Amino acid sequence: MAPREAPHISMETNPDLRRKNPRMKAPRELLVGWKSTGHHAVSHAETIGLGGLYLYTSQPPAKGSMIELLFDSTTGAIRARAAVRRSIPGTGMGVQFVQMGPEERGRLIRLLSKYADTKPTVKSQPGPVSARDSVVRSTGEKTVEFRFESDLTELLAVAKKGTYYQLLGVTSETPGNQIKQSFYAQVRKFHPDLHMGRKELLEPLKELMGVLAEAYKTLKDEELRTAYDKQLAASGAFNLHRGKAESQETIEDCISRAKECLRVQNFVGSISYLQKCVDMAPNEAKFHAALARSLGTLPHYQNEAINHFRKAIELDPWNETSYLQCAELYEVMQIPSLADSLYSKLLGINPEHAKARERHLKISSVSALTGQIY
Repeated sequence: MAPREAPHISMETNPDLRRKNPRMKAPRELLVGWKSTGHHAVSHAETIGLGGLYLYTSQPPAKGSMIELLFDSTTGAIRARAAVRRSIPGTGMGVQFVQMGPEERGRLIRLLSKYADTKPTVKSQPGPVSARDSVVRSTGEKTVEFRFESDLTELLAVAKKGTYYQLLGVTSETPGNQIKQSFYAQVRKFHPDLHMGRKELLEPLKELMGVLAEAYKTLKDEELRTAYDKQLAASGAFNLHRGKAESQETIEDCISRAKECLRVQNFVGSISYLQKCVDMAPNEAKFHAALARSLGTLPHYQNEAINHFRKAIELDPWNETSYLQCAELYEVMQIPSLADSLYSKLLGINPEHAKARERHLKISSVSALTGQIY
């Protein structure tokens, strides 16, 4: 008997149906650290699957860009290389995994299995709406509203403290046609006429649109843009509203966010923010040491952590804490000979350091008994 022909479903109206692997709603606590050329960030995931995920970010890389991903789930750290398949300025990006180790793939599968009872974001076929579906849909709508308000608040903060480039999600090298695209993408999302049912948001939306229009008017005109760039260069900061340098403000902001991540043991998030601090202030020993501590919590990054501890010691050779923490990490990595070397150097700085003396004697006694450093 000939097989029955499957009903036709348009792939254009349902992007999820074109994927080999379906995606599900990501757990709320899932934060994803990602980096592209010259940019580091941490974003919430909207959806996740074996093939990729969708990330909320106001400044996504261009379509086709390659990015590195790292997220710390209940099943362990997952690291992957991905390609940006969708990029929507002011909203987010859809990425496809292109490289992932077998261990990470196993962790991802276990993570997805754990949340398998989460309702998929897109149904394969329409059907009658049950009471449970209505609740899910209502919850989804509230989540979208919350995300919109969060994005609005974030952009208003940029409008008050940042630059026109940051507001439009572009750089000083971005050509005019891309600036136009970014501006109109923001207009399509935040124009007050599109949100007349949300009266409480109309004033903030009008305020934002005023600054967006001013930013676009300035950056699309070559003369105005040149004058604006000179103004930024003369001030020594990418900041029109306050005298504080952008690098100082950004470092403070990143430190604050890193502390928030550490309070909930989100080490992937803290790594991303602390890496930004190191990038902006490469000669500050404290940032290298802080980054090293977060890196050291994840086995895949322990060697990189050692490098940053070494850099912190090089920049501040009298800081006892860096010697101690680097030595302790060497012990975790089961390299006691290098750990003992650092304990000895620490004792040279402070002969009364109790912890260093205790660990030095422990390693030495084991070495004497076994004839080798254990």
